[in-house]
Amino acid sequence: MKKILLIPFCVVCHFFINAQNPVSRNLTTQNGLPSNTVYNILQDSKGFIWLGHDKGLSRYDGNNFTHFTAPAQQGKSVSNLLEINNAIWCQDFSGNFYYTKNDSLKKEINFKTTGTYSAGGILKKQILTVINYDSLRSFDIINKKKIKIQAQLSSKQAIFYSNYFAYFFCANSLRRFNGEEVEVLQRFNKPLPNFTFLIKVNNKFIAFNKDNYPLAYKINNHSIQPLSILKNGLLIQDVNVIGNEIWISTTSGAYCFDENLQPLFNGQCFFAENSITKIIKDRENNYWFGTLNKGVILVPDINVKLYKYSTESITALSTYNNSNEVLAGTSSNLVFAFNSSSNTFNTILSNNTKGEIFSLHYDKLFNKIITFGNGVNFYQNGKIINSNGIGGKAICALNEHTYCVAYSGGIALIPRKNSKIDAPTWLQKYIYTTNNLNLLAENYRGRTVLFDSTSQTLYTATSQGLKYYNADGSKFILFKEKPIYASSLCMVNGVLYAGTFSDGLFKIQQGNANLVNTKSNGLANTVYKLYADSSNLWLSSDELIQRYNTLTGNVLSYTSADGLPKAEIKDILVQNGKVYVATTEGLVVFINTKNAVNKVQPLLQLNKFLVNDKEVFINDALKLNFNENNIELFLSLLSFKDNAASVIRYRINKEDWKILPNGVRNIQLPSLAAGKYVIEINALNEDGVAAEKNISLTFTIDAPFYKKLWFIILVCGILFLTMYIYFRQRLKSEKKSNELLAQKIQLEQELHQSMLSSIKSQMNPHFLFNALNTVQSYIYTNEKENASLYLGKFSELTRTILDMSNKERVTIAEEIKALQLYVELEQLRFEDKLQYHFEIDKNISTETTYIPSMLIQPYVENAIKHGLMHQKNQWKLLIAFKLNNNSIKVTIDDNGVGRKASAAINQQRLKDHQSFASNANQKRLDILNKGLPQSISLNIIDKVDEHGYAAGTTMILNIPFLDRS
Repeated sequence: MKKILLIPFCVVCHFFINAQNPVSRNLTTQNGLPSNTVYNILQDSKGFIWLGHDKGLSRYDGNNFTHFTAPAQQGKSVSNLLEINNAIWCQDFSGNFYYTKNDSLKKEINFKTTGTYSAGGILKKQILTVINYDSLRSFDIINKKKIKIQAQLSSKQAIFYSNYFAYFFCANSLRRFNGEEVEVLQRFNKPLPNFTFLIKVNNKFIAFNKDNYPLAYKINNHSIQPLSILKNGLLIQDVNVIGNEIWISTTSGAYCFDENLQPLFNGQCFFAENSITKIIKDRENNYWFGTLNKGVILVPDINVKLYKYSTESITALSTYNNSNEVLAGTSSNLVFAFNSSSNTFNTILSNNTKGEIFSLHYDKLFNKIITFGNGVNFYQNGKIINSNGIGGKAICALNEHTYCVAYSGGIALIPRKNSKIDAPTWLQKYIYTTNNLNLLAENYRGRTVLFDSTSQTLYTATSQGLKYYNADGSKFILFKEKPIYASSLCMVNGVLYAGTFSDGLFKIQQGNANLVNTKSNGLANTVYKLYADSSNLWLSSDELIQRYNTLTGNVLSYTSADGLPKAEIKDILVQNGKVYVATTEGLVVFINTKNAVNKVQPLLQLNKFLVNDKEVFINDALKLNFNENNIELFLSLLSFKDNAASVIRYRINKEDWKILPNGVRNIQLPSLAAGKYVIEINALNEDGVAAEKNISLTFTIDAPFYKKLWFIILVCGILFLTMYIYFRQRLKSEKKSNELLAQKIQLEQELHQSMLSSIKSQMNPHFLFNALNTVQSYIYTNEKENASLYLGKFSELTRTILDMSNKERVTIAEEIKALQLYVELEQLRFEDKLQYHFEIDKNISTETTYIPSMLIQPYVENAIKHGLMHQKNQWKLLIAFKLNNNSIKVTIDDNGVGRKASAAINQQRLKDHQSFASNANQKRLDILNKGLPQSISLNIIDKVDEHGYAAGTTMILNIPFLDRS
């Protein structure tokens, strides 16, 4: 009993110590939570956080809230969140049960309430059990049926649900229900207090009153034992076990104990100003505190403490006179000492002047506190002993007599002990005095200074660059021939490190600078403050702290995901194994070995797959119509330490990865073309740890019917059939046309042949008539020899003409033979008055060159009959054949009276006579030309002498080559 009584003493003493809370952030109505009154919290198996509040049920994925309400809900408030068969169940305060289905909340109508609220539990993963004041009811959720229980209850108290049993107090006994029957575990000899909560830890039961002191009781061996572990006056709202921690939520904060009910976290009260309703710890070790007045308090690391001194912003830090204390300056010119053992604040300096303390320094040798803000002020024993109006930034001691100060106007030396400076000898040659200041540099904005006593080197950082002074001289330190604009300087194991505002961290040895930042180590480019802790170098940046191991090169980054507040970081200090961070929210403290890597794999979840704004169940065999091509995916990345810093990326059909913009959790794929799609989605948390499982989606968008193979084949078939029918008809039509044309040509040819034959039949009797007249004249004159000769040649000519009359085309040799026979007969007829001459071009192959038969003879006959017969002088006739490209040029030349005189004579002799030969020749030419690719041309030249009188006629026939056929 004495041992137990020691516990309340320790805890009660702690209440007189300044309270502190871990660094946290709030989820309230300002960032999407429907209500600041939260009754219950649950993390489901998928990783979502569920919140029951007085406006209903909400699901949170670290980025967005999804709200659930039921139309028939009796009151919007819900609590007692349970996960059963992949659905979230909850109760309203009338005792009704609701469950989630397809993003909506359904009321379970098969398990009606008795009208009072009693938190239900789940047994054996499917039996929903509710133990009311005087009844016990069970409902099989899988089979949707009530379970009949043979049990009578009275005065039920405090229930604890495990996986297989429900434990509760009833009728002065502790009982257990297994889903089918109730058994008594312990009976008690005296009446039990009015217990409200019951837990089981290490096979031991602990019961709690709601508000009657003592609040806790240990149940053991049929007896109860009161435990004074909490102060009187508290009202308990929930008790739950998280791992090996027992959390008690009260209207005035939360308390944590181990399994033996020993206080954890130094027995502190968490968030004492809040009414805590429920506490959970998620899979990333974040703590969630539900409250009745401030929504949900999320704590990334419960061991990172935030100490507030009223509403002051902490702006500067410095070591103090012992290892358990640090000095802190504020935005209102206050200086206090913070004791890390007692977590208490002690005001050291309280000034009436306004203004922020930019930097703070403690001179342990002379017990002086030096502040930099409105000037450089020196304090000793709480009183100001000296003040300098320069706008100081940083200070270092050169020796026991002299300080070196960086200020807004340059670098100055001021006394440390007496009223005069006593600078090192090697530095004195650089000192000059202006405006009562001993200066090393002027008109350049000073930023920081550092003195390395080992190498006796002074480093000064100004707006002109980083410069060193020592016994060897002074020189600017350059990197790639450019100045280094340092914001902070620090020595680690004899090596100088310089942080810059935008160029990263530099390592400087023997005056040579090297950039420490690389793409792989992740060091920030912006460095405000540096602090050395053994081989580690601590850097402060924008809402970021980094620990750089100068030996291994390893870098750890601390952000809000690791417990830092989302606030401006002003200064950093490491002492006695703890890291102190000055922020605008207060003083943050954590151990210097704190892990800053969230190694828990985030959970990537596909919430909705929308097709044309309608939700569709996705599976590997999903096939969409061609017009179902507007796809949108809604995702959740369940990583709550710093969800905004997490990364989601995706790719389609093995193309390049695309990263979603910060905070975006949906992928829009509008107007996709037909085809098969494989979408891969993966994610990384804020520390680059990949998601536990990636998402891979496969679906096919069907091609429109007009792009399908069957349709293309059908269209091609129709086109082919149409073209076949069309061209068949065309061919048939062309064939018919060709047949008609062939018939027409054949008829024309037959007509031509008929006409030619007719003409020949007309021409041959005409020639025969003239020949017979000549024979008759020989007989009358008794010229037997001439008549015989004439008849011989005439018979030969007749046979030739008859033979040629049956041919359409003859060789030139045959034509010349007939012409010679004809001219010879005419010469005999006119008693040698006719002189003729044949000229044959030697280039003409007379045996293989064909011309129309009997074409030239009529023109020769015309030359004799109408030209030469009217000539009194000697008759001369020239018949010439000359090769002219692809034709034969036939010239028939006579020295007759000419066409004009001949026509006049004929007109006078025979007034009604028309030249049959001329008309027949022209008609024959017209007929022949219709069947030839190149026309036969006729050109007649009327010759005249030098006096202009007619001298004969020249007829020129140009006959193209003909095939033998």
